[in-house]
Amino acid sequence: MEEAIKTLRVFISSPGDVNPERAVVRRVVDRLDREFAYHFRVESVLWEREPLIATEHFQTMITPPSETDIVVVIVWSRLGSFLPDEKFQGKVTGKIPVTGTEWEFEDAVQAYQQHGRPDMMLYRKQAEITVSLSDDAVLEQRRQQKRLVEAFLTHWFQDDTTGAFKAASHQFTDARQLEEMLETHLRALLRQRLERSEEQHEGEIRWHDGSPFLGLLSFELEHAPIFFGRTKERQELRDALAAQAGRGCAFVLVFGASGSGKSSLVKAGVLADLKIPGMMEKVGLVRYACVKPSDDEDPFAVLARGFLSAEALPELTGLEYDLENLTRLLRRAPEEAVLPIRQGLANAGRKAQLINDAQARLLLIVDQLEELFTQPKLFHAEREGFVLALKALAESGLVWVMATMRSDFFDRLVTLPVLSGMSTREGRYLLHPPGSGAIGQIIRQPALEAGLRYEKEAVSGIGLDKTLEDAVSQDGASLPLLEFTLAELWHRRGEQGLLTLSAYAALGGLAGALGRKADEVFGKLSKEEQAAFPAVLRALVTVGQEDQGVGTARTVPLSHFSDGTPGYRVVHAFLNPLARLLVADDEGGGARVKVVHEALLTHWPKAKAQISQDYRDLQLRGRLEHSALRWRTAAKKDQKSLLLPPGLPLQEGKGLLKRWTSGELESGIVTYLQASLQAHRWRKVKRALWGVAAMALLPGIFGGVWAVRVHQGVQAVERAMEFVEIPKGCFQMGSLETEMDHRTDESPVHEVCVEGFELGKFEVTQESWEQVMLGNPSSYKGARNPVEMVSWHDAQEFVRNMNWFGRRHYRLPTEAEWEYAARSGTQTVRYWGDGEKEACQYANMADQQLKRVQGKALGSWFDCDDRFITTAPVGSYQPNRYGLYDMLGNVWEWTCSDYGGYADSGKSYANCSQGGSDRVLRGGGWNDAPASVRSALRDGNTPGIRYNNLGFRLARTNP
Repeated sequence: MEEAIKTLRVFISSPGDVNPERAVVRRVVDRLDREFAYHFRVESVLWEREPLIATEHFQTMITPPSETDIVVVIVWSRLGSFLPDEKFQGKVTGKIPVTGTEWEFEDAVQAYQQHGRPDMMLYRKQAEITVSLSDDAVLEQRRQQKRLVEAFLTHWFQDDTTGAFKAASHQFTDARQLEEMLETHLRALLRQRLERSEEQHEGEIRWHDGSPFLGLLSFELEHAPIFFGRTKERQELRDALAAQAGRGCAFVLVFGASGSGKSSLVKAGVLADLKIPGMMEKVGLVRYACVKPSDDEDPFAVLARGFLSAEALPELTGLEYDLENLTRLLRRAPEEAVLPIRQGLANAGRKAQLINDAQARLLLIVDQLEELFTQPKLFHAEREGFVLALKALAESGLVWVMATMRSDFFDRLVTLPVLSGMSTREGRYLLHPPGSGAIGQIIRQPALEAGLRYEKEAVSGIGLDKTLEDAVSQDGASLPLLEFTLAELWHRRGEQGLLTLSAYAALGGLAGALGRKADEVFGKLSKEEQAAFPAVLRALVTVGQEDQGVGTARTVPLSHFSDGTPGYRVVHAFLNPLARLLVADDEGGGARVKVVHEALLTHWPKAKAQISQDYRDLQLRGRLEHSALRWRTAAKKDQKSLLLPPGLPLQEGKGLLKRWTSGELESGIVTYLQASLQAHRWRKVKRALWGVAAMALLPGIFGGVWAVRVHQGVQAVERAMEFVEIPKGCFQMGSLETEMDHRTDESPVHEVCVEGFELGKFEVTQESWEQVMLGNPSSYKGARNPVEMVSWHDAQEFVRNMNWFGRRHYRLPTEAEWEYAARSGTQTVRYWGDGEKEACQYANMADQQLKRVQGKALGSWFDCDDRFITTAPVGSYQPNRYGLYDMLGNVWEWTCSDYGGYADSGKSYANCSQGGSDRVLRGGGWNDAPASVRSALRDGNTPGIRYNNLGFRLARTNP
């Protein structure tokens, strides 16, 4: 009969303030269990794993340390709660009362003194201890616990007379350091036992599920045993999530460059950690849902499907929630979705038999959040609704939300202020490429788990693992290439799992492996299929409207490629498991396909060149997708105005129809283009019919043409320009003399009351100015940039045209209205507060970039980077509390008020006036220092002056 394999037990003793470190010990033990599985089992003993009964004290039900083989003790700021006097006292000191940690320690010490076992190791955390000063009782309790820790360590580890240490202990600052230190110490102890018991065996396989390297695929939860190199990041993300949860909004956005490993870190790292009971305080069960915005055309259905999955809350079906009604609830009232989630988690907790104090949580992972911006059929309102749903979930106290996003989409956050607000402070985590030490773990540790070896060069003795590590160190962004190369090496491994230098050379090294593989698959295609490749790639790629030259992967239905066509065969050649350069999310009729990783688009020369060649067409397709969707969903009466106008837009669309093969463009775009072309043909017929009549009316036609064009422009501006309703109210106008950079014309501070009115959400843009004024005087061109180089008289002419041809009444705001709206209920120096550090989140003004350009001539500046040197597109920064953008910075804004002192009896600042010499300007501009970018700052200038930092915004009332 085969002898049973011996089990070594590792007791983990620690108070609740080091729960994350406790989970780290468990992870190390699990890893060493796999490493030594051929010889003996290694398992951790934790109270969380014991069958706890509410009527018993937990200390009486756990396996005592004295009956285990190794005891690991971790202390920091607490020693734990005292145990009942009648049942527990120190086994060696006889101390009463005694904490749980002390009792466990002395139980182990007594056993060691009597029997020479268990082996004992103590680790002390040296991180700073933080505590709130608002509760004296809690503060005193923490102080008492700290004294207990010091007394415990002094008694057991320091000689009372000499101060010398009597026993060994180890210090660490964070979980990453503990994990590395503990694994080294435990492995040494286990090897000693192994050497005493039998001959050591090498090379046994502990990972039995295929390749330990996933190529371009991201690591999932099931790959946690082979996910290495991100210990520090895992800890920091757990801490960030805990901090956010403590603030009432458990949301963290992980952003980084494409290929930095965001998805793998969250799913195989953080998720695996959080699922360990006790990793987060009082949380004994974590369910999870992992979704991507592109999983469905309806983003709310994506969330609902994730919640109903087997790993999340299948209990919701028992509560009579299905995909349809849960989708509807998340779209219309996400706050009300908290109730079924609470019920579902309660049922899940009962099923898991959690004790009374243990809690259940749902982790929602929104992977590749940038797809919110790349999905062509998503309206901005749907994006806003999706983000509001995430906010409601994160604020529920039941759901943790972690999202990943490519850093090159970071500027899009300003278009979703709620998302930007949620991801401040610890809510925003920038993932850097792994360092050299981490790269070494990524290369060697999975190989160790799978029993693989790296070949060494005969002369130098340098191993393939070191060659790979050096290659990656030269390019920190090459992590996807490393994983792909490792996966290819595994497929070409030699006998006994040897990864060879010859296979690496045949792949073309780290830089050439992906390109060679893609070229190999492409080379096996027929000529007809190769000819279809550009159309396939265009379907799978989208680009931004900026000239960045970089493609982004997009998901399309597999049905987009008709069965039997060359394009269909190309897709399936790249989907083949031996290629795995494309992936499909399921095998059914609704399967959706995408590029396995965007590294294929940037590191395969053929794809990179094709994207560069098609870049303008891809941009055009993106614009047409948006326009076609807006036209298709508009009311019948508005559809005509949304067709492509004649000229360049129509010619571009017509050219794309000719260049792209049949079926490449979605039917909605084709229908939209055909309708636009038909409308243009009809306009030409009408022009011909009116031509003869027009010849007789030439003397008066020119004035009519101007009027028609301005009328059309005003109508377009009225439809597009957004206004914010400013409520009636009173405020304290001006600034105190104590305010930094205060000027005398801001005194005295006095109450001013204003009636309700509407104010432009944005400064008037160059696009709006051109439509109404038929020209553009601006120095820094950009359709969405604010118009500048306009005088007060110019602004008034714009207002007159708007009033003459428009349906509403427009004017410049008064100075008092401007300051009231800018402050939006605040009385601080700026509407975001008194500080300057956060200014670049809210305004475009003199910053670090401008300082580098202008040098000493600039004088003072905001010590941050607002991303623009001159004017910025309106809405590029966070709004104030009323939802108004750029009230400070970007361009100075003309008001309709005369520039006079606050002591003037006429209070001209509160009224519009046509008299006086100077007009009031407010808000500061893109090149202004902190002193000029304040809510109270006033300036005045002659109404005819024009500068490249002078613009305006409109106020509006009913006719």
